[in-house]
Amino acid sequence: MNRSVLWIILVVVVCGVSQAWAVERIETPGKVDAVTVYRGQALVTRVIELGGPAGLREVVVTDLPEHVVGGSIHAESANGVEVRSVRYRVRPVKEDVREEVRELDEQIRQVLDLIEANQRHKELVGEQRDYLSKLEEFVAPTANVELTRGVLNAETLMELTGFLFAQRKVLAESELELRLENRDLDGRLELLKRQRHELTGSSSRTAREAVVFVNLLKAHGGRVRVRYLVDRATWSPSYNVRTDADRSDVVVEYNASIQQMSGEEWGDVAMTLSTATPALVAKAPVLTPLSIALAPASAGGRGQQAGKGGGYHETRRKLMQQRFQLDTLRNYTGVFDSNGEVQMLQSEESVVPESGQSYVLAGADMELNRLAGELQNLDLTSREKITRQPTVRPKTDAGVTVTYQLASRTSLPSRSDHQLIRIAPLTLRGQFYKVATPVLTSYVYEEAAVTNASDLVLLAGPVSTYVAGQFVGQGVIPTVSVGESFTVGFGIDSSLRASRELVERKGKIQGGNRVVDFTYRLALENFGTDPACVRLLDRLPKAKKSEIKLTLSDTGRELSNDAGYQHTGRKKGILRWEIEVPAHAEGPEATSIEYRFRLEYDKQMTIAGMPTVPR
Repeated sequence: MNRSVLWIILVVVVCGVSQAWAVERIETPGKVDAVTVYRGQALVTRVIELGGPAGLREVVVTDLPEHVVGGSIHAESANGVEVRSVRYRVRPVKEDVREEVRELDEQIRQVLDLIEANQRHKELVGEQRDYLSKLEEFVAPTANVELTRGVLNAETLMELTGFLFAQRKVLAESELELRLENRDLDGRLELLKRQRHELTGSSSRTAREAVVFVNLLKAHGGRVRVRYLVDRATWSPSYNVRTDADRSDVVVEYNASIQQMSGEEWGDVAMTLSTATPALVAKAPVLTPLSIALAPASAGGRGQQAGKGGGYHETRRKLMQQRFQLDTLRNYTGVFDSNGEVQMLQSEESVVPESGQSYVLAGADMELNRLAGELQNLDLTSREKITRQPTVRPKTDAGVTVTYQLASRTSLPSRSDHQLIRIAPLTLRGQFYKVATPVLTSYVYEEAAVTNASDLVLLAGPVSTYVAGQFVGQGVIPTVSVGESFTVGFGIDSSLRASRELVERKGKIQGGNRVVDFTYRLALENFGTDPACVRLLDRLPKAKKSEIKLTLSDTGRELSNDAGYQHTGRKKGILRWEIEVPAHAEGPEATSIEYRFRLEYDKQMTIAGMPTVPR
């Protein structure tokens, strides 16, 4: 067998082996099947269906959104599919990969072509105007010469003059038409650019893809799920609260105001809303040993220097704040490269940067240990007398963590405006009452104490209230746990009015003290045809120190015996009466209360007003 035959056999064998190990490559966007929306991000799940036969596949998941967090992409094996590897890649493309954006780009190009054509027409009109000006410069001297010689052809001059004026009129009309056309084109271009910005947030000329290497174990096919985080997605709670004319029930419509500008469409997805933070790091920081040593007393220590600079407590507060920032940065805002590794921050500064970049885990753990070491050394070296201080936790928006699974699938396009989606309608029992606070306002409001008897935690958010289908006002609902009560306002009751006046103030000297008696009158008027029960509120001055003695000598009527009020409001100097106001109680017939209290204090002193303290 000669050498050429051997080479032919070798090539055939190699080609056969290559064919045997060839991996099928599949490009597919898959289907967005589920979305969990967090505060600021969303976790998207795409489902990719794979057909048989069994074997290796390279699945390229295309059309990932512009604001995908590359390092968060991962794939899950399911239904006979074994995931071997996952990587994220970005490649430049000629135009945006989404059809709706490409259509807008084409419309923008067409408008730009029209604007350019309009500009060319304006230049042509300008050239024509210049030509007419030169023609006028030629005609005028020629007419003067002919007039001097007595050979002027008046008919020709009139025709030429008429022609010039007619052409100038045509040019002026053309300029006006072109100017209006250019204005319309500029408006169309601006509108198209805004529409494009709503879809993308910015220009997108790159294709973002996840390359998933899988092994299909079953001949009839299988399924793989790809999950990733996207930015520019958030939600906040909002409410509509309704009651009928009989005030029988309170219907709370719990809604989510969602804004998603991730750059992808969420169509017919299973949606979950969560207040949790999607942590990208699962491993706890490693605690390393702490070493200490002795130094000459004159050299001072970290704690002594801190004591001079700001004191023990101030230095500790700053270090705790730095530790909290780094801890949050490590767990929640990691910056990843294309291989899913956390990028190293190129900085030698010891403080936590505010740019949002993260350390590698080992570097972050080292920095956490350094800050913890400074805190412990501060305890060991400070010469100040240390007293226990109230614990002040760094402010965070995390709050209570709740998750809501929407009952039905929904669609949510990528756009800049807020989209309202119903979480749940809740029918709750409410205790309705009128409340009057004449020291603050003459208006009387209607409120209801509502108990959250549902199995949902209600997050703090704005509320719009309706009575018998009529809008009556807006307010805020605080965070309400299951079984907890909250107050909902139902607007002003225009049939009631409240007033407050000082009836009498008498003072005298008794021994070494000054004694002053105050009498106040509170009145409620009812212009309606039905009696009303009103919760009437007022307050006593609350002395900051024991030098002032306050005595409530007469309440006018018995104060409310409500247990909650007696336990809290009464001890804080709040006065509350439950008053039945008859119908048509106006003017002199108004229902009123006169109450009295006495202040007693050193006659050499005087009352100084103090700022009010929120309840």
